[in-house]
Amino acid sequence: MKHDISKKKKKIVILGGGFGGVYTAIYLEKMLKKSDFEIILVNKENYFVYQPMLAEVVGGSLGLIDTVSSLKKLLPKTTLFMREILSIDLENKKVILAPEFSRTNLELEYDHLVFALGNVTDFRGIPGIHEHALPFKNLADAVAIRNQLIEVIEEAACEKDPDLKKELLTFVIGGGGFSGTEVAAEVNDFVRSLAKKYKEIDPKEIRVVLIHSQQRLMDKELSESLGNYSGKLLQKRGVEIRFGQRLTSASPNEAVIDQKEVIRAKTIISTVPSSTNPIIEKLKLPLEKGRIKTSIELQVLGEKNLWAVGDCALIPTSDGKGFCPPTAQFAIREAKVLAKNIVASLRSEALSPFHFKCIGMLGALGHHRAVAELFGKIKFSGFFAWLMWRAIYWIKLPGFDRKLKVAFSWLLDTIIPIESVQLKMSPSKGVINFHYEKGEVIFNEGDIGDYFYIIVKGEVEIVKKSGSDFERVAILSAGEYFGEMAILRDQKRSATVRCLTSVDVLALRNKDFGAIMANLQELKTNFEKKAKERADEIEKIGKKNKIA
Repeated sequence: MKHDISKKKKKIVILGGGFGGVYTAIYLEKMLKKSDFEIILVNKENYFVYQPMLAEVVGGSLGLIDTVSSLKKLLPKTTLFMREILSIDLENKKVILAPEFSRTNLELEYDHLVFALGNVTDFRGIPGIHEHALPFKNLADAVAIRNQLIEVIEEAACEKDPDLKKELLTFVIGGGGFSGTEVAAEVNDFVRSLAKKYKEIDPKEIRVVLIHSQQRLMDKELSESLGNYSGKLLQKRGVEIRFGQRLTSASPNEAVIDQKEVIRAKTIISTVPSSTNPIIEKLKLPLEKGRIKTSIELQVLGEKNLWAVGDCALIPTSDGKGFCPPTAQFAIREAKVLAKNIVASLRSEALSPFHFKCIGMLGALGHHRAVAELFGKIKFSGFFAWLMWRAIYWIKLPGFDRKLKVAFSWLLDTIIPIESVQLKMSPSKGVINFHYEKGEVIFNEGDIGDYFYIIVKGEVEIVKKSGSDFERVAILSAGEYFGEMAILRDQKRSATVRCLTSVDVLALRNKDFGAIMANLQELKTNFEKKAKERADEIEKIGKKNKIA
């Protein structure tokens, strides 16, 4: 017998818009009535990316938005927040989101919280990779890689210096798992096809190097025979594979292999292992291998209202011999059981265990070739496997309109040559220029510490509220700075800053400022000393106000 959900509207908050998060929301919408609950999904973007086809964006077989679907269309009954997560208060059941157009944080209360945050690219321990290697994780990464490939080919066509030309035509990919192998295949096909349009480029000058620490490609995902087949096929197409080696560092002009061999290259792509999402790392949750430990019902161990799904969850298999792999086919099925168990929890019913056996694994190798392994026994390779790869992933694409667009893209790809058009979009800058007019307030007392400011031109005053008026703390002019106190002390602004003249400032986001402070201890000491002086001055005004 089913029990009615409490009359109070329950809030189910889902963190993350990948396969696990989106499909959990989809299934919840089907299982619950909107009058009884509110589903809230938090994601940085307003779209869902179909990851298995992302490599085709690099090669141009699919357009920029062919692999993405609107979250609003997929989840019409779900409340969406396109915000960054600042912190999670497990004790008070709140998720704190970063401000968007205001300087006030947004607090979301929840009855049930779903962790579907996936993982993040881990550049730790590999010098220069963060600064000089292109990651391959999301849609923006795929576009950035494609732009880079087009740019270096075009530059190489008009470059007279043979050494520089060689660097421009050398492409290094780190990691030979699914992502690394697929992107290496797409890069190889794309640059060789593109280079044919330039008579100044000799195809023999193109060098694509795939570096893999193991002895065969996709060693964790596919059988030995298919892994070996994949390696031989890519080598036959001109990919140089370095087995048993690692990408250990990078600079703007070179990739270093095993800390000794240097490959001069302008393009380095890294598919290094992922690490735990920083949001999850900060929480006191049971973690193993960087993933949240759950029961077989997908509940976080030791918790009743916390759940985890997808790449960030360590879910035991039904046979008790291992854990579910972080793949899309598992995440989708985990999401269905998770949604069912949340509903059961709301109705005080028994929870269902998660049971699923891997149906198969598919890997694209470019140039109309792929590998496939079904039920761990049936193996395919070549053109037939490629047809199967496209058919299966096409069927699983969410939304009929998306299926139609992808089908047309594939059709046009076979009859119209790939166009080498860059889709450059302005990246978020580390340092931003701001201009303010006389009398404008740059920030108010009580605002969050979002930026650190350096005055380029003009004057500002720092003022502290004193009763119904303001008392001046200091006047700052060109070359001086402000805004460091709230960032260094992880607190809200302790004073107001307003312009005495028209002002130009350079602004550094709090994360970038924090990174500088973490690496330059002497500079950090100087900033902290100045921050203390200002804090003491502001404190004096506060004490004077209390006495008055």
